[in-house]
Amino acid sequence: MMYETARSILNMICEAGYEAYIVGGYPRDRYLGLESTDFDLCTNAPQALLERLFTVKKTTFASSIIDVNGQAFQITLFRRDGTYKHHRFPEKITLVDDLKTDLQRRDFVINTLCINAAGEEVDLLGARSDLDQRIIRVVGNADQKMEEDALRILRAIRFATVLDFTLDSELQKAMMKHRHLVSQLSKHRQQLEIAKIRGSRHANHGKQLLQQFHLEWLWTED
Repeated sequence: MMYETARSILNMICEAGYEAYIVGGYPRDRYLGLESTDFDLCTNAPQALLERLFTVKKTTFASSIIDVNGQAFQITLFRRDGTYKHHRFPEKITLVDDLKTDLQRRDFVINTLCINAAGEEVDLLGARSDLDQRIIRVVGNADQKMEEDALRILRAIRFATVLDFTLDSELQKAMMKHRHLVSQLSKHRQQLEIAKIRGSRHANHGKQLLQQFHLEWLWTED
């Protein structure tokens, strides 16, 4: 049901003359044959159009929560992130018009697979190849991406755990180098990721990865 609603949102935006895609979690999980309710949308439509077409509940950092038929969807405008502050958030963002530029700001290649309004997969950065190889690679420079946003270190461990994937060697080096930044994340963000790792059927794999990167203290904290 959510998929059909998401497709209807994409079609409404496309009929207005813009692009829109389902990106990240749902396309990745569908490709792997997994059930998913992880729907994120992206578009080059202006914010004013979104507010005309949909009920917008909240907007931050060019990302809105819209309500369609009682279902909430996050929709983000195509953008390029500027310099990050506090190893977590970009200080400024720049809106862009093309999908590939938007995808290049994202964390891992496996999360760049998209679905368009026609229900077709759009793979600009090789997500399907990485999914086939069951490997997690960073989009762009691994060292830069881990330093920019320390949460990506825990997200990498979470995806490797939940999907039972391998971490790319360059990603592993960057995670080890910047692992100390994880302590600067809020307790809430830490606990959310650890809960997903603990709740996975591959939880022991996640525990081993936390030990590998000297983050086992997260596992034992209340």
